[in-house]
Amino acid sequence: MAHHFTQTCAYFTAARYMRTVEQLADRVFAPTGMKPAYAYIMMALEDTHPLTVSELARSLGYERSTVSRMVRTLAETNLVQLSSAGRATAVELGPAADDFLVIANRCLDKFGALTDCVLGNDKAQMTQLLTSNNDRLRGELA
Repeated sequence: MAHHFTQTCAYFTAARYMRTVEQLADRVFAPTGMKPAYAYIMMALEDTHPLTVSELARSLGYERSTVSRMVRTLAETNLVQLSSAGRATAVELGPAADDFLVIANRCLDKFGALTDCVLGNDKAQMTQLLTSNNDRLRGELA
């Protein structure tokens, strides 16, 4: 029996796609000096701040422990400031955030333009399907 998982398995094809996208994003976001996920945390805070670690994790789809570790790294470089908010940890933009965010936003624009060019008309439909399918699968995990 021949396996066709390289073409039909949601897990395998999504993971393979993610590895490729991650390599491309790493290259485009290299000017930030950090992995793209750190830039996305910073840009989420640029949109709304302060946010708690739990709020960031929920909005970005990361595990709370992962966001907690990442914001501690960002705090070490003065990109964010952490404070206790009852039992939660509040995350606020730090003194070095402005310069970082200029670079991160340029990288995001470049990444968007690059993926628009390469993926063309398929990009909007694909990201919409990924988002809706992610929501449905997360419902299975709840």
